[in-house]
Amino acid sequence: MRKILLSPRNGALALKAALRQASLIAFGASLAVTSCCSSNVQAQTHANYVTPAAATNYHNAPVSGSSNITSMGLAASDATYAPGKDASRIEPASYGAGSYLDPGMGAACASDESVTAGCDVSWYANYDALWLRRSNDKYFSLSNNSYMPDFNYDFGGRYTVGSLLDCVNGWEAVYAGPFDWRRSSTIPGMGNLQSRLVPDGTLPAPVLDTFDNANQHTQFWRSRLNSFEINRRWWTWDVLSTMIGMRYVDYQEDYVFLSESARGLGTYRNRTRNRMAGAQIGGDLLYPASLRANFGFRGKAGVYANFDDTSALVQNGATTVVNAGDNSVDVAGLIEMGVFANYQVVPSVRLTAGYEFWYMPGIATIPGQNPRLISPNTATQVNNDNELFLHGGSVGAQILF
Repeated sequence: MRKILLSPRNGALALKAALRQASLIAFGASLAVTSCCSSNVQAQTHANYVTPAAATNYHNAPVSGSSNITSMGLAASDATYAPGKDASRIEPASYGAGSYLDPGMGAACASDESVTAGCDVSWYANYDALWLRRSNDKYFSLSNNSYMPDFNYDFGGRYTVGSLLDCVNGWEAVYAGPFDWRRSSTIPGMGNLQSRLVPDGTLPAPVLDTFDNANQHTQFWRSRLNSFEINRRWWTWDVLSTMIGMRYVDYQEDYVFLSESARGLGTYRNRTRNRMAGAQIGGDLLYPASLRANFGFRGKAGVYANFDDTSALVQNGATTVVNAGDNSVDVAGLIEMGVFANYQVVPSVRLTAGYEFWYMPGIATIPGQNPRLISPNTATQVNNDNELFLHGGSVGAQILF
């Protein structure tokens, strides 16, 4: 944003950059407040046998399916109950043998070895097959005679491994990727193909003459993405899960434009890379649709330091016109939103499906580098005021153990 405000291309672009920067700063402040509040999350009131959504063991019920309260010989009701005799208390949730529904039931539980009240799941593993599509910059092309087809949906995976400390608290590690989007085009001509490249006033027009009146134009564009996360997660009443964590995202693009003409071969190469690291918050909200199925909404949002760079090479026949690069550090963001549903096949296995959207502002892309204008300053300053939009569906499975 600093670069744009010092030399704005127009008022609308400067205003857009200022609004984006202000929103990222505001979000960073809310992230700090959330982090402080999360440290006291265990002090919240909760039932003694709440189980996280990830650890639900039987038909979305919060206790083990092997527990049968009727086998304990308990009466359906107690007419002698009075508020003054209520001995219930609030304490951190626990799981495993020795943790019973009530201290007075110890003898009954001890006589039934099948009863393990509380959470009986220590780990969970998720796999989601993701098909995401890079949807913006649809009409980008440096050939005046052709466009490249749209990016297709690319297949990648999301792998999650989580550990439960008790019924409420846990840690998880998440990897998403690798995603590899590609698009290309080749168009032949009879010396009549023209490029969109424009030399500035400091360069003579013949410096790019191999790109015009060409016999063939070839373009290739590749985008790749990998994401890594470590999250601290909390579950509440099997319908809400919140998290805070750290994330690293590696996103890069490569573009090549080749022009074959009677004057020789023209080559334009450009590369951008974004290495983003920072903090994020998020949550999942579930709605039970039946004993075995539920659906819900999930979201994540993060603010990152973006260590980005760009490089460009322009050759006109045997002459190197541009060979330069730049790097910088700025603020970027990532917002994930999605809907999902799952179905419990057996107590320890769930099938999942969903659709999600990823929005990434503050990154460097190929079209954002203004590649059409060729000058001695080309690629000497990285422009990271661009944005990326991804969307797609997922199917997967969850295993509890």
